[in-house]
Parts: sequence; C-alpha cells; structure tokens
Amino acid sequence: MEDIDTVVCGPVQLQIHSKPVYGLVLWPAATVLAGWLAKFDPCCGPLLELGCGAGLCGMAFAKATGSAAVLTDGEDDVLELAERNVELNGLHGVDVRCLDLGFMQEEEGKALIEEFGKFPLVVGSDMIFEPGGTARVLAAADQLLDSEGGRCVIALCNKLENFVVTLEAQGEAKGFEVEALIRSQSGVSLVVLLRGKPAWKLPAFEELEEAPSHQADQPDKQTCDRADLLFV
Repeated sequence: MEDIDTVVCGPVQLQIHSKPVYGLVLWPAATVLAGWLAKFDPCCGPLLELGCGAGLCGMAFAKATGSAAVLTDGEDDVLELAERNVELNGLHGVDVRCLDLGFMQEEEGKALIEEFGKFPLVVGSDMIFEPGGTARVLAAADQLLDSEGGRCVIALCNKLENFVVTLEAQGEAKGFEVEALIRSQSGVSLVVLLRGKPAWKLPAFEELEEAPSHQADQPDKQTCDRADLLFV
C-alpha cells in the first residue's frame, strides 16, 4: 500500500509518496531535519542527501531556498520513489543519482564529483542502523564535502541515539569538528560536523509545527528489524 502525505517543512509544503517498507517510509528524523533545512540560506547549496529514501530533506531544502539538491541512495526502488516525488512536486533543480554506501561508494562518489563538483552541504536522516554504517557515512562525507568549507548534518531518531557518540568520535578521528549537537523535543538528534570554514551560518533550530499522518513513529518490525535487533 502506498500513501501520499502532505508534509509541512518550515515555510514549505510537499506532497510525498511513501510506502510502509524499510527505505521507503517517512521517518520522524527526516521531518525534523527537513524542517530545519528549509530555513537554511540559499548560499548553503548545492545539497547532497545520503540515503534519501522518499527524498523529503533534499526536496524541502531545494523548494525553500531555490538552490540545487542531489538525492542519492543505493537501492533502485528507493531511487524510483524519489524521482516520483521530485516530479510530483515539480522541482526542476533536484537530481536523483545512485550512491551505494558500500563497495561502490568510492567510484560512484567520483562520478558525482565529476558531474556536480564537491558539495558544501551533505545530509542524511536515520541511515545508520549498524556500527559499520557510521564509517560508510563519514567516508562519503569526507569524499564529497568541499574541503574549504562544508557541513555534514546527520539526523537520528531516539531509537538510534546510541550511534550519536560513535558518529561524533569517528567524525573527529576523520578530521571533522563537531560543531553542534541538537536534540529535538521529539527525541531526534541532529549532529553537525564541520569541515574547513563555511561562509554561511547555521540557522536557529525550531521544532516542526506539523508532521505527516503516516510517518514511521512505530516502524514495522518486519521491515525495520536491523534497528530493532540492535536495541532490544
């Protein structure tokens, strides 16, 4: 079964196709991050979203700021869903590309850099479900972020909060500075990793006023068992 949610992200509203399946569902952390990204300055872009799922975060940023965004994931069905959502919202400055955070990461990352250049902003939400995932996300950010000045923002729901400390520690070991750790009232953690000296400042963080009606507050155990197994 597929849903179309109306999602309010700060100053913008998006229509989002989603499915109650791992990788295709709207997660709570995505709505929180999307609402914050919609308040970023246009000069922060272009943005690259890792593990984009339905593509909410990158699309919210693009629609609110008018800046370009590239949505990436390693699964064909996820990329297809993201493309449908981009088309549904009429976002011409948003591209969807494959980036497998595994053995193809380095080569696909090089292809992205050749096409778009390096990015001042790399983001992702609820995409670290296992210890090895932290290293893969940081490797992608290390490769794709502008070394002169870039930020990587990762959002994690409260079920995945145990990975926050690992993300901070491994980020610092890889040469990032932990610029901010923001915890929302809904239990979402936003980790901001800094590289170089970006020319733009982070906006103030405010909670979303509304949330979609079909987001994954209680993820289906069959489809999200990797997270469940880690924290039972």
